[in-house]
Formats: sequence, C-alpha cells, structure tokens
Amino acid sequence: MFYNPVNLTDSQKLVYIRMLIFLAKSDKNPNFIEKDFIKKIIARFQLNPALMQNLTVPNDFDDLPIVLQPINNYAVAVDLLHCLWFATSIDSKISDEEVRIIRCAAKILGIDDDTLLKINDFVLDEIMFIERTHEILKSSEIRFA
Repeated sequence: MFYNPVNLTDSQKLVYIRMLIFLAKSDKNPNFIEKDFIKKIIARFQLNPALMQNLTVPNDFDDLPIVLQPINNYAVAVDLLHCLWFATSIDSKISDEEVRIIRCAAKILGIDDDTLLKINDFVLDEIMFIERTHEILKSSEIRFA
C-alpha cells in the first residue's frame, strides 16, 4: 500500500484522507489499526498542514459525488479504491457499511463490479503476503548464510 503508483494532486490526496476517515467512522468505532493507517497515509502524502486544518469529511452518501470530483481519471480511481479496500481489510472486520461505501464510490467513479472485485482480490493477496512474510520473519528457523 505504501508505494506511489500514480501521481496525485493535493486535492486528490485530500479525497483519499476524507474517504478513509468516512470509511473508518462508518462502523461507529474506528480502531487503532484504522487510525494508524490514516496517520501513515497523511504522513506519506506530505501535505501542507494548512490544507489539513479545514478538512471536511462526508456526512453521508449524498456528499460523495462532490467529495470524489477531484478523482478525474481511471488510474487514480482504481488506486483510491485499492486504498479503501486495504484500509477496510487491515483489521479483518469488514462491515456491510464499509462495503457499501466502497461500492458507492466505485459507481460514482465509473468502476464496474468486475474491476472492483479484482481490486478486492488483489488486496486480499497483499494482506496474505504481508501476514506470511511477518510469520517467516518471526520464525526462529530462518538461517542466514
């Protein structure tokens, strides 16, 4: 997740942050992992702190078309949905409301269900890879020559 596959404008970066906060709040109890993930994204984006001071977050689904307006091309739309799926999946508690938010965002951005499913499958593969790598690195049976 912490690579830069596409170049983002500041307004697009703010969309990511707004959507991540909206997603985290959707289950009424954002946990430490979700909050930490958002903090890491904010740090990665290196935004001017002044931009963050008046950050507004969507109140409901009706706000999403306006919030998502800066996402103006396919690559950025796919990357945003990847980020949202990853954020939703990292705590292993995917709520119906989180899925609803991602599906709504995909529809607004013109991303079809097949592509959304592929993004989700990719995220699940990423998480399994991270978990397996973590297990291997913790293993006492690793021998370095």
